[in-house]
Amino acid sequence: MNAPTVVLLCLVAVVAAAVAILVGSNTSLAVPAAALSVGVAAFLLLAVLDRVAWPAAGRGEPPRPSVTRLRTALAAGRYGRRELLAYLDGLERGGYGLSTPVRSMEELNRLLQESPEEFRRYVDVRVRELERRT
Repeated sequence: MNAPTVVLLCLVAVVAAAVAILVGSNTSLAVPAAALSVGVAAFLLLAVLDRVAWPAAGRGEPPRPSVTRLRTALAAGRYGRRELLAYLDGLERGGYGLSTPVRSMEELNRLLQESPEEFRRYVDVRVRELERRT
């Protein structure tokens, strides 16, 4: 919608509202004028809302822990696994901020007890799967 049309519709809404107010108790004129005013104002509001770039609901950047935290988790070996798994879960969820776990507690305990080589293989598979999906 171009600017002259918007200005004209604003004037129509204002004049119709003024007519509805000024006629007082004459409902045969006040009700149609008020309805016209509200209708034009709603049309203008819908035109404005249509042009607004609304952010996508619930979407955001995946959680990004600091490099220091990731390095610390990697250096901690078996003790840093929970942090690495939480980071991978956050990436897999796509930044929705969901608090539900991706895996069961039994699977989490199994992953925490695996040998370093098996855990590395698991992380490699998860990272490759995430890269494949993006």
